[in-house]
Formats: sequence, structure tokens, C-alpha cells
Amino acid sequence: MAIESILIVFGVALTVSFIVSEIFYRLKYPRVIGAIFAGIILGLPVIKQIFSANAFRDINFLSELGIIFLLMLAGLEINLRKLKHAEKDAFLIATFGAIVPLAMGYLFMIALGYSKIIAFVLGICLSLTAEGTTLKVLFDMDALNTRIGTTILGAGIIDDVFEVIFLSAILIIANRDIKNLIWFPAKLVFFIAVIFLVFKLIPLFIRFIQKERSRVATFSTILLIGLWIAIISQGLALGPIIGAFIAGIIIQVSIKNRHEEQENVEELKIMTFSFVIPFFFINMGLHLDFHSLLTNFWLMLSVTCIAIIGKVVGAVMVTPLTDLSLKQSYIIGWGMNSRGAVELVIAEIARINGLIPIEVYSSIIIMAILTTLMFPVVLKRYIKEDRAILD
Repeated sequence: MAIESILIVFGVALTVSFIVSEIFYRLKYPRVIGAIFAGIILGLPVIKQIFSANAFRDINFLSELGIIFLLMLAGLEINLRKLKHAEKDAFLIATFGAIVPLAMGYLFMIALGYSKIIAFVLGICLSLTAEGTTLKVLFDMDALNTRIGTTILGAGIIDDVFEVIFLSAILIIANRDIKNLIWFPAKLVFFIAVIFLVFKLIPLFIRFIQKERSRVATFSTILLIGLWIAIISQGLALGPIIGAFIAGIIIQVSIKNRHEEQENVEELKIMTFSFVIPFFFINMGLHLDFHSLLTNFWLMLSVTCIAIIGKVVGAVMVTPLTDLSLKQSYIIGWGMNSRGAVELVIAEIARINGLIPIEVYSSIIIMAILTTLMFPVVLKRYIKEDRAILD
């Protein structure tokens, strides 16, 4: 009976997500906005009651799995030449895009009389980017392999390093465990060594499997490689996202047949976007606390404004040091505004361990949803005005 209930929840969730996404697509907006609204609908108190504890856990798992598949897909499809060209710009934007909102959020909470720990947690959540959401928008608008797209992705990957460091810091504060911080550099070096070894072996393994001329065997091999590298990355407490993206790049370099590579990318897209990714947005909606939204409206509005301003200002500040125009930096700043992945994990850990009160937790959730909703609208507007701005 439990399995049947979970299947019903999954069926309802996917159906609502599909219908609302199609409505937004017919209105000429990205499907991702519809998926987020579907999550908000499913998060309404009356509807949310149909979700059991097991369903919540399974939806959260599928949400995390969706991010892994999406980053592996990005690694498979990203233009490496353009990504390398955007390396310096991406680093500067990621760094300032993290420091500025972190500082603004920290100072804002201190000014309101909150403790330094609460201010630090909020600042961290404002500083990070959920590139999983941004990537979906870039895919939908065919903007991934543009100058702006590769810079956003490059900055997002660098941001993952900040995510690992900040998440480790929160875990240390919550568990009072200094060992994680001490061993972090050693784990990073070990992961790089493992990846170097894997990079030598994977091309041989893929060519061996390709001799079968079986699409199923080749596609299964790609999935297994991606998952195991993500597992190694997670096992070393570096997070599965970095591992998944690196796995995608390794597979892209390993497959010499461009036509076969494109077929594999399309198959992974179909599986990821039709089944797994919707749960990422549904999970965001399920975290929404409508009671806190009504009772702490001004705090949530202030936190969201600081989050947006911090990211945009951080990106625009470094324009003189990059090859980007002011308008391109502004768009990238909006692209770095999407939250809703590790930020939610950090907020949940902080809430469970009593590091932040419920009104701050709810503000982070609202901020994550609103900033994620805004980026597609901004990008669509600028693409409609002048698509050449992307390059």
C-alpha cells in the first residue's frame, strides 16, 4: 500500500508539473517557470497533506538526482573552448558574486539585532548560486554555448567550490567537528588524482563498449561513469555536483564520434527533463511555508532584494577587469541569482541544529523561489531585444 501511495504522489506531481509547464510554454515562457509554479501549487497546505513522509524523502532524492544528471549533461554538451576563454571572467564574477551578497546579508542581519551565527548562515545562503536551475533555462533558450552562457556556467562551477567550503563550515559549526576542515585539502588532492587516473582509463573502456554497436550499452556506460564519479566526489565530502560535471566533460572528450555523442546527449536530455528534473522544482515548492510568508513578509522581501542586488552588483563591479560589456555583466549577474539547491540544504541543516529561527529559514526558502523565477523572465526579455548580446 505504501508503494502504491508513493506512485500516486509521483504521478500527481509529474502530471501537475507537465500541465503547468505546458501552459507557460504556450504563453512563450520557459517551461522551468511552470515547473516552479507547479511545485508551489503542490506545496499549498491543502494539497501538501497528500504527501507522506516517504514521499517527501523520495521526492528530495529525485531532486538531488536531477541536479546530478543536469550537471553531467552540461559537461557533455558544454563548448570547452568557450569555457576556457571565459575562465578568468567566470572566476572574477563567481568570487565577487559570492562576497558582495554574503557581506550585505551578514551586515543586514546584524543591523536587525540577530546573532553573528544567524547572520553568517543567511549571508552564505545569499552568496551561492543554483546552476542546476540556470542551466535548464539556458538549455531551453539555446543559450548555453554563448559567451554569456559559458561564463554563467563557469562561474557556477567555481561557485560549487564555495558551496562545498560553506557547507563544510556550517556542518562544523553544527556538529563542532573540526576534522572535516582539516582533511578538506587532502580530500581535494585525492579526488584530482583519482580523476586523472580515470581520465586515462575511460576512453579505453568506452571504445571497448562501442564495439558492441549497442546504443543501450553505450548509454548505460555513460550513466554508470557519471554516477560513480559523482559517488566518489560525494564520498570525499566534495559534493556530487562537481563530480557529475567533470564526468560529463571526460565522457565528451572520450567519445570521438560526434554523431554518437549527440545521440547520447539527446537521450540523456529526454530522461532528465521529462522525469527527474521536475522533482527538483516540485521539491522547492514543497519547502514553502505559507504561514511564515504572511507573518514575516517584510523580512522575506528585504532578504530577496538583498540577494538580487548583491549578485548583480558583484557581477557589474568586475566589468572593468573582464572582456564583458556592462550589459553582459548585468545579465550574468541575474543569471547568478538563481538559488534553490545547496542553499536549501544549508538552511535545513541550520534549522535542524537550531542555528537559525523559523522566520529566517522561511525567508531563505522564499528568496530561493523568487530569484529562480526571475532569471528566466530577465533573460527572455534581453534575448528578445537583442540575441547578439549573448555573444
